[in-house]
Amino acid sequence: MGKFLIKLKEKKITKWIAIYISTAITIIGITNILSTRYDWAPFIFDFIFFTLFFGVASVIIISWFHGEEGRQKIKLVEIIFHTLIFTGLITTLYFVADFGKKKIENSNEKVIAVLPFSDFNETKENEFFADGITDDILTQLSKISDIKVISRTSVMKYKNTKMNISEISKELGAGTILEGSVRTSGNKIRITGQLIDANNDVHIWSETFDREMNDVFEIQTDIAERIAAALHAKLLPGEKELIENKNTNNFDAYTFYLKGKHHYYNYTEEENEMAIDQFKKALNIDPNYALAIAGLSDAYSQKVSKYWAENSWLDSALVLGKKAVEKNPKLPEAYKALASAYQGKEEIQLAMLNYKKAIELNPNYWTAILNYGQIKMFFGKYDEALFWIKRAAQLSPDDIMSNLSVAMVYKNLNCNNIAINWAQKALSLEPRHTFANSYLGDLYLNVGDIKNARKYFESSVEIDSNWVFGWFLGGRIEAIQNDYKKSKIYFDRYMKIRNSYPEYFYAHTLLKLNQVDSAKSILEEEVKDYSTFFEEEEKSQLFNYMAFAEIYAVRNDRVNSYKWWNKAINKGYTDIERIKIYPYFENMRNEPEYKSLLQKMRTKIDSFKTVIKNEYPEYEICE
Repeated sequence: MGKFLIKLKEKKITKWIAIYISTAITIIGITNILSTRYDWAPFIFDFIFFTLFFGVASVIIISWFHGEEGRQKIKLVEIIFHTLIFTGLITTLYFVADFGKKKIENSNEKVIAVLPFSDFNETKENEFFADGITDDILTQLSKISDIKVISRTSVMKYKNTKMNISEISKELGAGTILEGSVRTSGNKIRITGQLIDANNDVHIWSETFDREMNDVFEIQTDIAERIAAALHAKLLPGEKELIENKNTNNFDAYTFYLKGKHHYYNYTEEENEMAIDQFKKALNIDPNYALAIAGLSDAYSQKVSKYWAENSWLDSALVLGKKAVEKNPKLPEAYKALASAYQGKEEIQLAMLNYKKAIELNPNYWTAILNYGQIKMFFGKYDEALFWIKRAAQLSPDDIMSNLSVAMVYKNLNCNNIAINWAQKALSLEPRHTFANSYLGDLYLNVGDIKNARKYFESSVEIDSNWVFGWFLGGRIEAIQNDYKKSKIYFDRYMKIRNSYPEYFYAHTLLKLNQVDSAKSILEEEVKDYSTFFEEEEKSQLFNYMAFAEIYAVRNDRVNSYKWWNKAINKGYTDIERIKIYPYFENMRNEPEYKSLLQKMRTKIDSFKTVIKNEYPEYEICE
């Protein structure tokens, strides 16, 4: 024993260990501070800690074999010891260290889905009220930037569902679920709410609020703030002010507003008119009610965008949108309504400015996010468009247009198989959705799959025989197949339903049927009409540039066709498969200019893909 202690002293092992431990403690302390400050992944700290822990054994081995003065050879037994230590380290890290699994499991804890509150009243005539409470609480939570809130569109399908919390959580990608109920009696209201950690099936918070009806606004604010606290979400001062802001003090006006929203979200022309009526009733009671003003503005815009009303309704929508912003400059809905009116009037820069403001005030405002991304897409900013539209799709995973918009971006990135997958997902949400069917047919047409293109064309017009874009798709399919008689029949149907004048694709079909004079007359009118789109060129969308190129190609005016095609590419046009498969450029395909412009498009597409891979590595992208 005495010899062993003398040996330890000679080799200075205790000194080596003391220096090592003090250094290790310092490193661990610094690592702990930095990992907390910069939110490092847990495995970084675990890796450093356990490496230093097993390092003690290595220091002892090294000092024992090499602690004396002079040169010592590395011995086999030393190598064996170090191998065992290294194996122990790797094994410990594998079983103990958190390499992100726990982080991944709980990464969705601040993603919350507000399920439709149950209506506990004996009669269901006020069911809209429970839906409205749900929607308002969801909206309040959406204003907190540290929380991601699943959209109303995606959660409403779980109304009266028999699915359990775990199943809903997995479908929506939400780690936290809020459910509750509403009961009214005379001037009294009872609202219950319970917050559930869906990953572990644990109740985080629950409470019952028994108040006067007029206190409903305070209850909504209360619930939002308590949920933020329960999730340890940062509630910024500006967000707290937004949540606590009362839009009206009149309960009757609020009730009419809820009825208006209820009708608006049913998305039919008749229901939209009913929504307008309810918003007007709310404003008759409280003319300064900014939410109702914004709601009325949105309903007027929707008359035009969805139900083909006269464009003059957009003037009214614009006036109301400005008024809503004036009444409440911190209301996201006001800026979104104003943006929608500007977008309808093709004042694109003003639309984007107001959508961006709405998103700043409500980071989870998925409709504003989607519209903003779509504008980016329509103007050829596909890398930015993918970011915004995918963000909308994450917030509203069951919204058909969000999924179709993702498909549209991928189509323009020439990732046609990915685009088809997204369109099929959209169609699975509502198999009889006319636009989803016709757009999926369009995607199959783009890749030359005529069988599937016809299948979805036929589905779309079987669902709705007056679906204009279905007949438009059918006309293009048959033109590509050189069946111009059938193409003309479908285009005639399209124009009759839309009450539209003949366009250049129709003229191309007439040329193929030797109706030359009629075709030339149409093409002359098309040149005049499309020229008006470029009187304010900054407002003109990508398609107008390419349409002009196709018009000139049909007229066999190669110089102007190449000129406008080149302009389209410079603006961001990248739908290369359309160029290759559609017959408009059939007489130009062997020309150097044609091949050069195709290559320019490929280069443009590759540049977008490079940006996406670098900035959004988590996004799927094709080669």
